[in-house]
Amino acid sequence: MTGATETPGRESVARAYPVNPRRWWALAATCVGLFMALLDVTIVNVALPTIGRDLNAQFSDLQWVINAYALALAVLLVSTGRIGDIFGRKHIFIAGLGLFSLGSLICALSSSVTIAGFSHIQVLIAARAFQGIGGSVMLPLSLAIISATFSGPLRGVAIGIYGAVTGLATAIGPVIGGILVEKVSWQSIFYLNVPIGVLGMLLALWAVTESRDASAPRSIDVFGLVTLSVSLFCLVLALIQGNDVDKGWTSPYILTLFGIAALALIVFIIGELRLKHPMVDPRLFANASFTGAAIVAFALSAGLFSLFFFLTLYLQNYLGFSALDAGIRFLPLSGLVLVTAPLAGAFTHRLGAKPIMFAGMAMIVAAVLLMTRISAGDAQTDWLVLLPAFILGGLGSGLVNPPIAEVAVGTVSRDRAGMASGVSAVCRQIGTAFGIAFLGALLTNRYDARIHDQVLALSVPGVPPQQAPGILQGIVSGVQQAGTFAASTGFRNVPAQFAQFAQQPLFPQIQRIVQDSFIASLQDIFRIAAVILAVAALAALVLVKKADMRHASEDEPVSFGAS
Repeated sequence: MTGATETPGRESVARAYPVNPRRWWALAATCVGLFMALLDVTIVNVALPTIGRDLNAQFSDLQWVINAYALALAVLLVSTGRIGDIFGRKHIFIAGLGLFSLGSLICALSSSVTIAGFSHIQVLIAARAFQGIGGSVMLPLSLAIISATFSGPLRGVAIGIYGAVTGLATAIGPVIGGILVEKVSWQSIFYLNVPIGVLGMLLALWAVTESRDASAPRSIDVFGLVTLSVSLFCLVLALIQGNDVDKGWTSPYILTLFGIAALALIVFIIGELRLKHPMVDPRLFANASFTGAAIVAFALSAGLFSLFFFLTLYLQNYLGFSALDAGIRFLPLSGLVLVTAPLAGAFTHRLGAKPIMFAGMAMIVAAVLLMTRISAGDAQTDWLVLLPAFILGGLGSGLVNPPIAEVAVGTVSRDRAGMASGVSAVCRQIGTAFGIAFLGALLTNRYDARIHDQVLALSVPGVPPQQAPGILQGIVSGVQQAGTFAASTGFRNVPAQFAQFAQQPLFPQIQRIVQDSFIASLQDIFRIAAVILAVAALAALVLVKKADMRHASEDEPVSFGAS
């Protein structure tokens, strides 16, 4: 789901280090970091409804709980790999584990502490960003450490174990999250990381031998780091806040954010073209196949993986499933990746990346369109309408991931494969952040519009006609102020912002309108997500060419830090 499985170091580098007698313990230490970083991509989703209720969070707050982590990963992933190559992978990896563990502890404590005037939910969001910084260190360096620790056939075994841990973390995240939230508390999903992180740090300190890449550039692209961060942050902020009543899409504030995002992106591209050792070289996108794979990586996260956020609200808030029950129902979508991914790898080498990538994306498009079968009258047993979509989506996702990795590193020269692999992973994380922000903005916009039109069309019994519009407009404002998160409950529990209207004769009709509007708006974003995925499928069909492949990705493992 993150694209982090595409990375180790170079064979020539690995042979330069003596055999480590504790190499299997070193593998265990790196897998601890990998497992923690990937688990927190999926484990948090099923906790969001509980977090929202406990911390009195708005829909936009919950978006930031996911996006703070994704954005930190996206902007730092390539640079931290290079930092490890320069200063030593072991100590930087241990520092990343420490940062991640500390961030997890702050996340767990966020419900009971405030820092520097921040609210509980704001502390959680900041701590999630802190987790993301730690994760951005662990993901690239874990595979680079494996590459430097193992050689020959044992390297293949070690990378196979690494890949299995990657799939396992992605698959069981929702279930583990559900168990912890239901049986313990939502804070426990973060507390769990602390002792495991400390154990991983001690194990890495004892078992991992220090390694560096003497050929790595000795500079960090601070310019690229800052400009890309500004661009992504302003874009996501504008998308999330565009529906705010006191702002609006055409307000100077939102337009300024969009303008800064666009300007920072242009400055980033121009600057990266001029730097000798850029964080991301835009010239990579001159290769049509690489561009096609990057588009697919972005769309896969934006059009499918970001939907976990919205589907969680539907399963838990609307249908009333517990966190554990929701996590179990996500298993086909998250777990079936393990079934088709190995087959996709074999078929990609035999048939080429294009047909496998296109077939997988076509399956995912169909899966997301099948999600539109949900309805406002759904009861818990009706979740089964999503099962075919989850099965198809899981199988399709497993087909798409291996060819993305194959094309990303196979279409560039070996000395640039590390950067290409990193860019592919960055596209995935940006896709997740963009998907949650963009689709969330559409969901809120469509929901508010439906509420406005349908509530104002009601008649108010026993009220003079001239007073009815004012009363109805007050109801519209109250419903919209309650927000999308409250709407996801179907107003079965009356929000505080709407309490004054709960006793009115109109309330049952308003409740029905809220339910109809929320589900119809969910269906809208599923269709938009399907369009995003379909465009990416066509891009793969048009842009990805077997002739662009220079070498197979399996010939020589690569490192995020390479450039």
